[in-house]
Amino acid sequence: MRLIHLTDLHLTSLADQSFWRLRGKRRLGYLSWSRHRRLIHLPAVLDRLIDAVAGEGADQILISGDLVQLGLAREIEDARECLQRIGPPESVTVVPGNHDLYAGDSWASVRRCWSEYLHLPSSSAERAEGYPLVRQFGEIDLIGLSSACPTPALMASGRLGVGQMRRLTELVAGGRERFRCLLLHHPPLPGVVPRRKALADDGTLAALIQSAPVHLVLHGHVHRNCERRLDQAVVYGTASASSASE
Repeated sequence: MRLIHLTDLHLTSLADQSFWRLRGKRRLGYLSWSRHRRLIHLPAVLDRLIDAVAGEGADQILISGDLVQLGLAREIEDARECLQRIGPPESVTVVPGNHDLYAGDSWASVRRCWSEYLHLPSSSAERAEGYPLVRQFGEIDLIGLSSACPTPALMASGRLGVGQMRRLTELVAGGRERFRCLLLHHPPLPGVVPRRKALADDGTLAALIQSAPVHLVLHGHVHRNCERRLDQAVVYGTASASSASE
């Protein structure tokens, strides 16, 4: 089975926004975009990558979040068009990143606009409800986790939470004959990013990966390619899909 991992697309423009029209943390996010991010995350780079992905004929395309900048409803709607370009829902799996759930009002738009690509049960309404999501392909379990949650200004951290961790522990217990791949936005291991950007329960997740039959972990958030090994698991972080400089 061939997998392609994309992350941190940051595909949307904020050119139609202004500092004064935004509120709270989004004001700081807008300043970061206008002074830095818009020069790093380039639509032309993302377009070329999407074209290249289309020619690879992968079985599944896995996207570990940060499709947008500030989690605005208009951005999230625009990102759906990009998802449709990348592939049909049956061939694409998305888990959200911290920029997708930038504020408390973001999840409703993500759930509505990306529902087919999230592959969550129709009954799940809350942010972490329905996770871990599991898609099975032969002897492979693709397990999606939601590490994204709204955070205060100057924070880009994430959290799985007690309920999601408990369900994940139950899910991966036993069954060593299956190949398990975890997909999430934040790095699953401590020390990869500063604590203000880290997964709050990364130590708990790392211990689970080390003790359970997990073989492959894919994440984003760090905006660079990196590879680590944790016992039987290989952990890959992937660079931003829209940047040629990170």
